[in-house]
Amino acid sequence: MPLGSYVIRLKVLPEDPATEHQKIIDSVAGVLPKSAQLRGHKIEPIAFGLSAIILDVVAPEEEGVIDNIEALVAKAPLVAQYELVAVSRMSSKLPPQ
Repeated sequence: MPLGSYVIRLKVLPEDPATEHQKIIDSVAGVLPKSAQLRGHKIEPIAFGLSAIILDVVAPEEEGVIDNIEALVAKAPLVAQYELVAVSRMSSKLPPQ
């Protein structure tokens, strides 16, 4: 029985800056396991038309779940790279994006 849930905040960069943000968000959502879901997202402009997408993923507090989410996001279509920004338990305060 899981103790609670994690909020895993990731910064995702697209393979192609011209790709619509929603397609990248859908791509990441499509590779997540059924036990995880997107809680929110925010577009963060970087430079020269390139934007990062900040994603909050809610996943059960289980051993290895963070590594698993990272591996799946890294392999998601349309994603060039990602960065793990923060991990928090749902009971603590991590402001939604």
